[in-house]
Amino acid sequence: MATLAELTERKALYLAAEAKILAGQEYTIADGVINRRLRRADLDEVRAAIKDLDAQIAAAQPASANYRRVYRGVPGC
Repeated sequence: MATLAELTERKALYLAAEAKILAGQEYTIADGVINRRLRRADLDEVRAAIKDLDAQIAAAQPASANYRRVYRGVPGC
């Protein structure tokens, strides 16, 4: 299983990929004779991977990070 740092790094890469996809999913370069086309990864797949990584990161965090401590005063003390 990947460490929390590895999962966080992987999520950052997916977020960067998402930004690139949103900036331009597909474009074509035509120079007269040769036409070149670039198509970036599927946005839905990238977003699904980000959601999966969020779940893995939440599971990899220490249990104490998921809970808050609540202190109550006891009357008469």
